[in-house]
Amino acid sequence: MKIRAVKLRITTAQGEFGFKFEFSRGLTVIRGSNSSGKSTLYNTLIYGLGMEELIGGKGEKVLNYAVKEYFVQDDSRVNVESSEVFVELENTSGRSVTLRRAIRDSVRQSKLMEIFDGAHLTECTELGTPRPTYLFDPGSAQKQEGYFQFLEGFMGFQLPQVPATNGSLVKLYLQTIFAALAVEQKRGWTDYIANIPFFGIRDARIRVTEFLLGLGVFERQAKRAALDADSMSIDSDWRKAYDILRQAANTNGIVIEGISATPVSRFDPNTVMLVKSDGKTKTTLLDRVGNLRAEHNALGEKADAYGKASGAEALQELEATSNELQRLSVLHERATTNLTLQRAALDELRLLLAEASEDLERNKTALKLRNLGAQMEVEVATDHCPTCHQSVHDTLLLGIVTGPQMDLNTNIAYLDSQRRMLQNQINGAVEEIRQSEITVSDVATRLAATHDYRNSLRGDVSTGVAESRAIVRRQIQIELELSNLQAFNTQAGVLMLTFGEIAARLAANQAGRRALPKESYSDADMLRISLFEKYFRSNASSFGYESADIADIRISLDTLTPILSELELREIVRSKLQETSLTADSSASDFVRLIWSYLLALYQTSATAGFEGQHPGFLLMDEPGQHSMRSASQRALLQQLIGQRGLQAIIAASFDEDESVFMTATAGLNFQLIQWEGKVIQPLNA
Repeated sequence: MKIRAVKLRITTAQGEFGFKFEFSRGLTVIRGSNSSGKSTLYNTLIYGLGMEELIGGKGEKVLNYAVKEYFVQDDSRVNVESSEVFVELENTSGRSVTLRRAIRDSVRQSKLMEIFDGAHLTECTELGTPRPTYLFDPGSAQKQEGYFQFLEGFMGFQLPQVPATNGSLVKLYLQTIFAALAVEQKRGWTDYIANIPFFGIRDARIRVTEFLLGLGVFERQAKRAALDADSMSIDSDWRKAYDILRQAANTNGIVIEGISATPVSRFDPNTVMLVKSDGKTKTTLLDRVGNLRAEHNALGEKADAYGKASGAEALQELEATSNELQRLSVLHERATTNLTLQRAALDELRLLLAEASEDLERNKTALKLRNLGAQMEVEVATDHCPTCHQSVHDTLLLGIVTGPQMDLNTNIAYLDSQRRMLQNQINGAVEEIRQSEITVSDVATRLAATHDYRNSLRGDVSTGVAESRAIVRRQIQIELELSNLQAFNTQAGVLMLTFGEIAARLAANQAGRRALPKESYSDADMLRISLFEKYFRSNASSFGYESADIADIRISLDTLTPILSELELREIVRSKLQETSLTADSSASDFVRLIWSYLLALYQTSATAGFEGQHPGFLLMDEPGQHSMRSASQRALLQQLIGQRGLQAIIAASFDEDESVFMTATAGLNFQLIQWEGKVIQPLNA
């Protein structure tokens, strides 16, 4: 993308004021003194692009008062009635658009960005009907009406989803990319990619570098994110099916064996057992159905012979039923008591786990403090008295407890194993309680049915009816239970097929994960990073970097920033407490040279044939000659920028307000110069 021109139009009672400048496709140097409005021009351009967050805020408040309140013209104060900025852009396909954004306006807000087709500033085409878009509000980077969504498409980008600090995924917003393309004067030279707006992106600087270099991490991250989402869906579907099966089983007093509560990649429905338990013995579902049918048939035969039966047989049946009722009552009491004891044991285990976890955290904290003390050379942290320097035992129980005592590391390992053991016991106890609850429910159901049967038998004996109401009642109970069990068996069969499908999905998910590279960067990515490193070192050498041996500089694979002996190269900062402690390895001016080298190397790598990245092909720099930078270094920067084919560079610089410095830095170079007399805001018809 190329920035063709910028225009500021200010309406006042004295007429229209402002400025209009066109930019070269190569290097454009904006030269002006510190009070002439050079930064006003630069910041207005950034505002016109909708990227003022890089300057430090949103909206017109980031701009100088001269473009929105008043300015001085011929020693008189001129009040601003309204103001707006135009920016003309051209993309790689040759399409031109003109952006219009209000700065001060009674109708249009600064969140409105109007887009006109055509080159209005350079070719004087008619503005026509604008396409209104909005900035900063939710959806401006996703919706069709959003300006950042438009600009993303205009630049040919398809910005990826990246990890956020809260664990979710968030878009790599266009403003973060522009932080590596536009460097403002005040805070822009404090980091390799400074002033990245906060969008909750984890390691935003690394993500921006990866994107511009065209590394393949985003494709892998997208695949991994898709696998993660599928994994969550698999887990949810499995647990949902398991809960349905368990709830239906609990209703029918059935215990499920041989199936995991969490997804598995290998599932055989033949290994799943559905059993009925009375607390002592277990009966499979099929055997239970067979037993019920046999009992139903026996009751039918008994009903046919009931009229011929003697009173003694009826009394004998009543006695047998009473004995069964008594047995079930005892069994129910035992099962209920056992369930109560299991719940009490679970509460005790949870209490022990909480205590073990608390002790573990305390020991870890103590070890951390001790290690920090040892690093600070605190003698007590190394088990020595700071006064007499004698050995100090690391325990408060010396003389109370005999025998060997555990140190912090051993104690942490022991408590961690205790915690894991207790957690396993809790998991087992929870499963036992669930099984006991099913048993209690089943015995209670059988107890109620037997109680009803006994009452019916009593009625039969007392009335001497020809047809047994007890047999009929029991047959109805059996038929109802058979109907429920058959319905459950059908439902369980369908769920077994569901479990098989989910297991197959999990197996495919695991295979997809195994196919992903284990390393963060692929071999192709490593070649790009190696090329980026070579360009960086070459640039640093040409810019006159002297704070360290350039041959020893590397690009860290962890941060994608330059390192020297695993220390990130930065400005020298000396500690007041320890003068020999260095947090970085570069002087202030040399660190700025490193930033030049870094930003330029991003483009050089992206523009190299066979290593094409996603750099849009332009750089904006406000006062790159920081910290009294030598004119030779500034000249080297301009030479490098001119030498990059396809790169548009717009440099705003004062050159220390020294004509000789400017001439030394630019002599013999082919570039477009923008400068003016007095203030940058002048009558537009001038």
